[in-house]
Amino acid sequence: MPYAHEIIVDNFAGGGGASTGIELATGRSVDIAINHDPAAIAMHRANHPDTEHYCESVWDVDPREVTHGRPVALCWLSPDCKHFSKAKGGKPKEKSIRGLAWVAVR
Repeated sequence: MPYAHEIIVDNFAGGGGASTGIELATGRSVDIAINHDPAAIAMHRANHPDTEHYCESVWDVDPREVTHGRPVALCWLSPDCKHFSKAKGGKPKEKSIRGLAWVAVR
């Protein structure tokens, strides 16, 4: 990858499926993974032991602090859609979760 000195961040990391895809596509591990769920972070840590993990809300993580000033080549964001779309199989349930996508602007 031509941006070897830059880092990769996986927000809403879950168990690590997106991180695995990123690793297969880029040939390198995700540097930082963020998810609020302890079970998801534990699974991600098991699947991606070389990644720095944060078990926090993406809103509570300071991007400048966790990146330690390093430039970011890829910031992956996969917010949960099942509560505000038809992905759960029915009428959307929680419109407040729509705000998760705004973390990308931050």
